[in-house]
Amino acid sequence: MTEPVEYGLLMLILGLVVLLSVPLRQGLRWACLPGMVGFVALGAAVSGIDRWSGVLTPAINDQIEFLAQLGIVALLFRVGLESDPGRLVAQLGRAVAIWLPNVVLPGLAAFALILVWPGFGPVPAFIMGIAATATSIGVSVAPWEEAGALDSEDGALMLDIAELDDLSAVILLGILFAVAPSLKDGMSDGIWSEVALVGGFQVLKILGFGALCFAFSRFAERRLSAVFANLDSRLGPFAFAAGAVFVIAALADSLGFSLAIGALFAGLAFSRDPAERRIDEAFAYILAIFGQFFFLSIGMSITFDGFGASLALATALFVVLSAGKLIGAGLPAWAIGGGRTGRLIGASMIPRAEIYLIVMLHGLTLGAWAVPQELFSAAVVAAIGTAIAGPLVVARLLGAQRQEAQAT
Repeated sequence: MTEPVEYGLLMLILGLVVLLSVPLRQGLRWACLPGMVGFVALGAAVSGIDRWSGVLTPAINDQIEFLAQLGIVALLFRVGLESDPGRLVAQLGRAVAIWLPNVVLPGLAAFALILVWPGFGPVPAFIMGIAATATSIGVSVAPWEEAGALDSEDGALMLDIAELDDLSAVILLGILFAVAPSLKDGMSDGIWSEVALVGGFQVLKILGFGALCFAFSRFAERRLSAVFANLDSRLGPFAFAAGAVFVIAALADSLGFSLAIGALFAGLAFSRDPAERRIDEAFAYILAIFGQFFFLSIGMSITFDGFGASLALATALFVVLSAGKLIGAGLPAWAIGGGRTGRLIGASMIPRAEIYLIVMLHGLTLGAWAVPQELFSAAVVAAIGTAIAGPLVVARLLGAQRQEAQAT
């Protein structure tokens, strides 16, 4: 028998989270902390309260997860929408020279850490390595925007590298979706050839999906958006974009990728539209309602059994995640643009949030053989640490740079 959904309780949760979102974000902003920290902490508190009270039924948890998926789609759509493929191509050489070690080094370092850490194995290490490659654009950009430096040469380079990081991490996430079931039974002699075959086929599918999205962007998107604008000049373009992103996300999910991949590709498809700013502003309202549910669900996935044991691993992960980006991005940026650029770019790549947490949450849903609860809890705590440390360092570096400019 299907458990009835308590819509009243669900509406109460939705209303309270939305009402809390603005004062919570503003309070954290005054404390120079990213909003995700507050919602992950709130989710962890809800998880603790539920263990004591049992108020959240499985049906309510499923509905919160659905709201979280809406948040993921809105979040990744805006990441793609705010990307600038033309500018990225214009300085692709410099960006790629920094992006490649910026992805490889932290990925390998995180893989090695989990591989040698007692109690884990190759599969959790593989998933952690993929997650470690990502950078949070939203968290990274904030101190640059506050300092008015995002339009500088270093700011543009930072944004391009962060976009490449997220694109590659999303593609790796798609490959992970395909190869993870093959890894469940352990590392047999022929497993890597099977993984290579499945992963290669997944790459071809992603490339084909990307080509379809490009064709949609190049030949159909503007025409269809204009049709909707003629029908309703105020809501038409937004309604078309909203419908298209959900359809593209659903198509990606049906192809075995993820909703996140579909949403990101949909955002890239709409990024060339002259109405992009209006669409972006409209989706900001959707994100304001549903975006925090993703981070809330991350916090609710944390359990407090053995949480103390996770802190040592969280500390080690924080060091590896931070050092991997500082060295992987900072050294090549130093070689290209000098010491100041190297420090700024390296520190800006440290934060982990959206895609990093999506990868870890997907691993958790596969089971303990993929991401044990101890690893997930440690990874979330480490992510919070990077999301705090990175922007603080960048803000200080930009502040010192501004003072030097005023002195001269």
